[in-house]
Amino acid sequence: MNRFGVAVAVVVSCGALGMFGAFVSQAAAAGSDDRVVAETILKEVEHDEAHKSLAAEAVANAHSALERAARMRSGGDEAHARLADGLARDWAEGARDLVGAATVETRAHAAQRDALDAGARVERERALLEEAIARVGRLRAQLDDAEKEKVAPTPVNVTAVGDGGASKKAPAPRTGNAAGNVKATDAGAP
Repeated sequence: MNRFGVAVAVVVSCGALGMFGAFVSQAAAAGSDDRVVAETILKEVEHDEAHKSLAAEAVANAHSALERAARMRSGGDEAHARLADGLARDWAEGARDLVGAATVETRAHAAQRDALDAGARVERERALLEEAIARVGRLRAQLDDAEKEKVAPTPVNVTAVGDGGASKKAPAPRTGNAAGNVKATDAGAP
């Protein structure tokens, strides 16, 4: 190998080691971040009074894992301490997910109740509308009957046309007295 080839091999191997070192440091940072993330999530979950009892077991397990990580760290076992921090983060995220699921479930029940109430309201309004339409139909029928009675022809004196076109008078109306006797009146009688 010439000098150029050796230089390239050294640079490549150093670069690979540099990337591996960066990966190791990122993993170490992620391990310490697990503890910070877990503690942050636990603070949020513990302040949610409505769902505190729901997530109590997951929160207790997360705190237990954080305490184990602290004991391991104080004993010099950083690798297992990072694993315990990761476990604590998983428990904390599980607690957060439980609270989130409970919140979504509460909203879903409220939405379902509102939808059922809206459906019942629509049915009541539909029934009221149908009743109003029937009432309008009955009123129209009554108005039509009233107008038919109003324009009905009134009886008129009709003259009869007989033989040769001579007209005859209609019979005279009858009048009665107090005794109930009825007598015919004739216009031509004295």
